[in-house]
Amino acid sequence: MYTAVFSFHHLPFAGALSSAQLFSCPALDELHSRLSYLVQHRAIGLLTGEPGSGKSTALRRLRDAVHPEQVRILYLHDTVVSPRDFCCQIAFELGLEPSWSRAQTLRAIHQEIRRLDVERRLTVLLVVDEAQGLRPDVLALLPVLTSFEWDGTGRLALLLAGQTGLRQKLRMAHLEPLAQRITVHYCLRGFDRETTASYLVHRLEQAGVNRPLLTETAIEALFTASQGIMRRIDTLAHHALAVAATQGAKLVEAEHVVHAAEEIRT
Repeated sequence: MYTAVFSFHHLPFAGALSSAQLFSCPALDELHSRLSYLVQHRAIGLLTGEPGSGKSTALRRLRDAVHPEQVRILYLHDTVVSPRDFCCQIAFELGLEPSWSRAQTLRAIHQEIRRLDVERRLTVLLVVDEAQGLRPDVLALLPVLTSFEWDGTGRLALLLAGQTGLRQKLRMAHLEPLAQRITVHYCLRGFDRETTASYLVHRLEQAGVNRPLLTETAIEALFTASQGIMRRIDTLAHHALAVAATQGAKLVEAEHVVHAAEEIRT
């Protein structure tokens, strides 16, 4: 690998970073603030973006920021399920034994959420990842899941995270009760060129290299080819570094990025 060639401590664009190492920019900081607001006010939120745009990174940052003695996070990612199976998943996350009846399982979930709130002062946050896979009948169930007190007291925070098609799905007429309850909206978009350059520098520095390693034309090529999507940047930069190392280059040039892009496509 190219780690020795460029004196990296580890591969700069492979593997997840810790929360302390995560890249920060105004857009991502704004997203984190909105998600923190969602938890604090026990609201319903919608986070969408293309694959690789940083949704999972944002969720990890939120997870690591909340105090476990104040917030209980339930994380679901198997979304192609029936309403009953969806309720069973939540019950299992809460340590409950699901009933054969969806209604009874839902009632047990409500009771446990209320108990955690009243007795332990815990906010329950339900994170549904890959939410674009949720069936319409499961989405229609969510208002019932989140609103179960006569006085309107909110006891459950809900975050739906998924690809951009989820927004289109929520425009279905029978899902209007859910759409109206979503108070936190955020769509992750690709970085602009300046932010892409800052991100590249950040990942290189986290791997132990503080000197310029990518030429301006290489950064431009990376931005154009990746459209600023974080995962695409990582993949392309990783391959471009490998190409440059193989050719004995000291800097990553635009032609290395082009070569890498061609390798990835084949």
